[in-house]
Amino acid sequence: MKFTFSVLTILAVLGLVSCDKFKVTTTKDGDRLQIHEKGKSGKVGKDGDIISFDLIIKTATDSVIKDSYKEGQAFIVPIQKGAFKGSFENALYHIGEGDSTTVLVNADSLFKLMGQPLSPGIAKGSDLKFIVKMHKVQTRAEFDKELADKKSLEPKTIADFAAKSMKNALKTAEGIYYTENSVGAGATPVDGQTVVVEYVGKFMDGKIFDQSNGQPFEVPLGQSKVIPGWELALKTMKKGGKSTFVIPSALAYGEQGGGPIPPNTPLVFDITLNDIKK
Repeated sequence: MKFTFSVLTILAVLGLVSCDKFKVTTTKDGDRLQIHEKGKSGKVGKDGDIISFDLIIKTATDSVIKDSYKEGQAFIVPIQKGAFKGSFENALYHIGEGDSTTVLVNADSLFKLMGQPLSPGIAKGSDLKFIVKMHKVQTRAEFDKELADKKSLEPKTIADFAAKSMKNALKTAEGIYYTENSVGAGATPVDGQTVVVEYVGKFMDGKIFDQSNGQPFEVPLGQSKVIPGWELALKTMKKGGKSTFVIPSALAYGEQGGGPIPPNTPLVFDITLNDIKK
């Protein structure tokens, strides 16, 4: 599984809570932190470890630049040294598992490294606030084992979900479980045709990660424009039909994950097939 992470990436994508009442601690490495809550484990990251955390970034005047909570996508990255003294990346070595901490980063230093002028709303000489909630610190071996365990348990997890939550569920040869909530009419679509659908994408806990919001979404079949599981699922439907599918991770975003979707994660989709075009 390949990771890429940089505070430059965070700002380029364009994100914390005002915490002036907390004392700023400066480490011997020049990192400036405000500690709001200490975790129980005391485990901090070392070179090669994988850390997962949520992050909000704010300007000195509390304008939000990024908020991973709202985006529904925590960071899962290898810990690594930053490019300048007092960088956000360096400060992560001092934030333990379970800690809530604000890291103060000099905006001038950061934007100089980026080779860009200060963005509007960021004053010269000011600090950016990186508010971190550190969820987990793992060695690479621990992280890989967790992924492997999740993958090995996935078939049972999906089968249990289908038995509990999907009435009269069917299963395709590829391992997709589905229920036809409303059966459509006519033939099922084939490669070369375009289907017009509406959909809601959810995790198995019911949390929505994507949806069409009532807008038609066109999918040309056979062109790999969507995940493989969608291609297979849509070919079980007829025009006017409504179905719920559980798609295994191998037919979704696999071991890499994507966006808000973690690695080895099965997905639930409610799909309505509105039309089939030639």
